Amino acid sequence: MAKGKFTEKTRELIQKRADHRCEICGIRMAYGGQIHHRQPRGMGGSRNKEIASPANGIYVHMNCHAMVESIRSRAYTLGWLVHRGRSIGSQEVRLWDGWFLLTDDGLRLPYSPDG
Repeated sequence: MAKGKFTEKTRELIQKRADHRCEICGIRMAYGGQIHHRQPRGMGGSRNKEIASPANGIYVHMNCHAMVESIRSRAYTLGWLVHRGRSIGSQEVRLWDGWFLLTDDGLRLPYSPDG
């Protein structure tokens, strides 16, 4: 398996957490969703175990995935992308229905940016 690639079990946890919705805009998807790495694997993969964890993946539809990749400054601000060297599990993310911390076991915990 490629370093940092999501396992089938991890993909299932991410999709279950999303409940068949794009985690960015909330649109329901019967099929065609993609799993986006919040912290990219990089060329050749990564040895960082967090890269392949459910906390590093968000389930998105094609248009939102394209937006994340094209408006990267916004994506970093909203936690859709995470800078290298930063702990993925401690980086909050703005999903369609609020701010959350994503966990390694496929859950999302409410987060308040105001403290």
